[in-house]
Amino acid sequence: MKAIHWLVTPLLVVSLQAHATPVLQPIELSDKELAQLRGRYVLPDRIINFGVTMNTLWQNAAGQAIGAQVSLQVQANLQPQLSVSFTDKTGNATALPAASGQIIGGAGLSQVDGVVQSVRSAGDFNRGNNQIELEIHKNQAAPVSAGAIVIANGAQSFSNAAGQVKVLTNAQGLQVQLSAAGQGTASQQLGQGGIRQQTEILGSLNRVQNLTTLSVGLRERLEGAGLASPDCFTPHSLSRPIGY
Repeated sequence: MKAIHWLVTPLLVVSLQAHATPVLQPIELSDKELAQLRGRYVLPDRIINFGVTMNTLWQNAAGQAIGAQVSLQVQANLQPQLSVSFTDKTGNATALPAASGQIIGGAGLSQVDGVVQSVRSAGDFNRGNNQIELEIHKNQAAPVSAGAIVIANGAQSFSNAAGQVKVLTNAQGLQVQLSAAGQGTASQQLGQGGIRQQTEILGSLNRVQNLTTLSVGLRERLEGAGLASPDCFTPHSLSRPIGY
């Protein structure tokens, strides 16, 4: 698995008054000064863990459900752990006919960078939701999913009467791909510079959820610890006038 890097920028540099000029006078940093700054030196010991959890769930009109939760967590020792758990709900035994709806277009969505979210439906009484959440917690260990399968790379898949879901880790990043037995598809992808959540519903009375949660665990700062502590900023000696 590729190493995971957490970059934090920018770094705020505060200088003390040495001349009879206004305090905190804005002064432009030179290229030489900027070259000495590294965002990774900001609060290096306060991050306990960070990670991402992706949940995809599809429930059809018969109450059958299938889904996957994939969690990538990185502890303070920079050792990543990737785990997967699947959702299996039988619901009512009645088989659903293949949907007859058609969705046309949407090819341009694959060319968009950054955050992409789309829900497209050709049926009736459907509900689709794409959501991204950011959680910041203090003094807590990384969340662990009960019954999760720990994997390193490659693919994990699961299928039931509601369809099939796959979790993939490859050069394109982390992906969840769900095919709902003739009712449509749902997918999530994290990597290649963005987050992508897409749902296409062909039938009716379906419930689809894509949720990506980014989490950061922080250690509480000890009372009395100042911002000038070596734990907060890397000491740089910059020969420059007063300012920020």
